[in-house]
Amino acid sequence: MGAGSEGRTGTAICNSTVMSPAFQNCAMPVPNANVAGQGSFPGSFLVPGTSTSFAVHGILFAELDREFGTHSNGDTALETAAFQGWGASGAQLASHAQNGGTELGDKATRPNIETRTPTAYGELKTYIEFDFNQTAGTMLSGNYDIVRLRQAYGTLGPWLAGQTKSLFDDIQVYPDLADAGLDAGMRQSSTVHIPQLRYTYLIGGGLMVAGAVQLPQKDGLLAITPGASAGTAITEDEFGTATNTSLIQIPDFAARFQVDQPWGHVGVNGLVHQINVRNTTSTTAFGGSTGGYKKQSEGEALAVTGHLNTFGKDRLAGGVEWIRGIAGAANAMNADAIVNTSSGALDPQEMWAVYGNYEHFFNGNWRSNASFGYAKSINNIGVLGVGNTSDAAGLMRRVFTTHLNVIYSPVPMMDVTTEWVHFEIGQRSTASFTENRLIEQARFYF
Repeated sequence: MGAGSEGRTGTAICNSTVMSPAFQNCAMPVPNANVAGQGSFPGSFLVPGTSTSFAVHGILFAELDREFGTHSNGDTALETAAFQGWGASGAQLASHAQNGGTELGDKATRPNIETRTPTAYGELKTYIEFDFNQTAGTMLSGNYDIVRLRQAYGTLGPWLAGQTKSLFDDIQVYPDLADAGLDAGMRQSSTVHIPQLRYTYLIGGGLMVAGAVQLPQKDGLLAITPGASAGTAITEDEFGTATNTSLIQIPDFAARFQVDQPWGHVGVNGLVHQINVRNTTSTTAFGGSTGGYKKQSEGEALAVTGHLNTFGKDRLAGGVEWIRGIAGAANAMNADAIVNTSSGALDPQEMWAVYGNYEHFFNGNWRSNASFGYAKSINNIGVLGVGNTSDAAGLMRRVFTTHLNVIYSPVPMMDVTTEWVHFEIGQRSTASFTENRLIEQARFYF
């Protein structure tokens, strides 16, 4: 369980380098009173004997999920869905029969530490954020969630170095949801923080262009053998030393061009990724000869995103994207590419997606969000000889999601959300999955 929105809509204290009031990946601190020792930004204080402003903030989540129909293991429905129909495995059919499910948790809770220090080259900013969304079975009974680093980066002038969201992710179009799965086409919040080096140039007049080199998306590939019982996953390995791995040789490259105006914003986001598949031990698998199998390809992703301020605080946001060979650019792809183990042919997976959301403010205490997402696989994998049930069952054909919620804020530092979630997933074998879920969530900002 967890919060897909990573924050709330309204007025917030955000680091404008990677955040915005529209999509708050930060806390809702109470502004400082005008007292000695207060820092340079609300909710901060000066570290004694220094010029550094320091603040500790965060969001505490308490959530209850109730599934209606198939149980899908909470917020991982897109990865662990229980399918039914032709092509579903025995394990999937058994899981599909396990209807319903109730889960409670607070592991999405995330504290953060922020500092700002004036220098001769501008303000030096640092930001560190954690959550507890990592399970360890060796922990004490009843306490299975351990600390995980989400974000850790610093900025000085136009430069950013560290781990945060990719430039391909337009955080201003993300809906204010309780569900961590977000909508089809969007990346799940747990996988969008990437080590990178970024440069941002403000052109003027609301125009901005930015570029970054970042850690490659590690989503692997799917090896298939026509007529065999199942496909084989190929993992990515930075060193290329393991069997059936892909070797990462160059980083990913991300870029964004954005226009910000009083009416809203429009952005064009791009991502380039190298696909490098190797089998370093086998002499015959994947159509290889002595020395193993080696093949390279390129993945690309392009998205047009934006939001429009409509009436009062209301806003309409969304985007459309095309992705080829970069499964990490969305949460609705199986792998970067498919490899035919007999012929050695490699075919990057390809899809397009569209998503949108509207947020309406009834008054200062009540607001509501409606969102949808649709992703469609468009590549012709028939050239690889996929004809058996098991291989076909492992390839998504389409994903459709919708969310509808009502959020009540009794006080500025608290949100109570009631949300209805609907998933539909179809695979190439015609196996399918449908789920409806009700989420009750409380967020406490500090």
